[in-house]
Amino acid sequence: MADYAGEENIAVEWHDPRTALSASARVIAELRPQVADAHTLLLGDPFSGLIQALLPRPGNQQVVVVDDGTATLEFAAQLAAGERLRRWHGRSFGPVRAVLAERARRFFDTARLQLFTVMAVTGLPPSRVQRHSYAWTRHRFGQVRTRPGVDVIGSSLVETGVVRPGAYLDAVAALAIDGSAGRYFAHRRESAEKLDRIATQTGLEIVRPSVPLEVELRRTPVAARLASFPSSVGYTLPLVLAGSGVRISVQPIPEEMFAEGVTQRARSFLARLGDDVRTTARVAGRARVELATLT
Repeated sequence: MADYAGEENIAVEWHDPRTALSASARVIAELRPQVADAHTLLLGDPFSGLIQALLPRPGNQQVVVVDDGTATLEFAAQLAAGERLRRWHGRSFGPVRAVLAERARRFFDTARLQLFTVMAVTGLPPSRVQRHSYAWTRHRFGQVRTRPGVDVIGSSLVETGVVRPGAYLDAVAALAIDGSAGRYFAHRRESAEKLDRIATQTGLEIVRPSVPLEVELRRTPVAARLASFPSSVGYTLPLVLAGSGVRISVQPIPEEMFAEGVTQRARSFLARLGDDVRTTARVAGRARVELATLT
C-alpha cells in the first residue's frame, strides 16, 4: 500500500516495530515526540497496544480513526459508554494493557475525534462520523473481472479463540463441497499449518494477499460467488464489488462451532453482525449480500 500511496504523492516513512521487543521500544521512543507534535493524527487501530503506547497526553488534538473493521463498532460503543477500550473477543486485561487502555480512553475522550469508515456506527454524534464508499478503490482498479466458482474469505476466528479449529475446517470444507471452489483468501493471522490443512481437505487454492482484501478483489479476477463468516467484509465488499453481479454469502456461526469459554459478549457481537448484513442487503447500489449457508 505504500507503493500506491507514492502514486498519490503521499510521503511514507516506514517503521517495523514487531521484529523484536527492542525494536518496539526504539520505534516508540522515536515516534512519540512526532506524534505529540502532530496537528492531526490518523490512526488505524485504536485497540493496538503499540498505538496506545504512542498516544500523547490527553488534550485537544485532532484525531481521525481510519478503520473499516468490525472493531470500529465496538470502539464507538465503548467510547459512548465511557468504557475502557478492549477488543470484542478479549477475555481479560494484563496490568500493562489495562493501564494503556485506560489512558487511551482518556485521550480519545478529550480529542477532537472523527471516524472515517464504512461501518454502521451508532452511539456517536453524526458530525463525528465520516462515511465513505470505496470510490478511490473502484476508480483506481477499474471494472471487476469475474470467473465461475466459489472463493472463500478466510477468518481469524480460530486464532482469536472464538471457534474450534476442527469445526472451522469442516465449515470451510462444506463451502467447497460442490467442486466449484476456487481460492481461499487467508487472513493475515492464519498459520501456515492451518492453511495447509484447509488446502488438503478442501482443494481450495490458498492466497495470502499482499494488500487489503478490498484492493485484491478489484485488481484480480474474483469468483461469481464469495463466502465468508461474519466480519467486516459484509460491509466493505458490497461497496467494493458494486455493480459486478458477485454474490456474497455471509455464513452464520452455529452454536456448535463456538470454542469452550467464549463470552456471551463475543457471541452477541457476531449475531449483531449478521443482523447488520441483512440491513446491508437491502441497500440499493451494492453487491448482493445474504445471510445463508452456501451450498
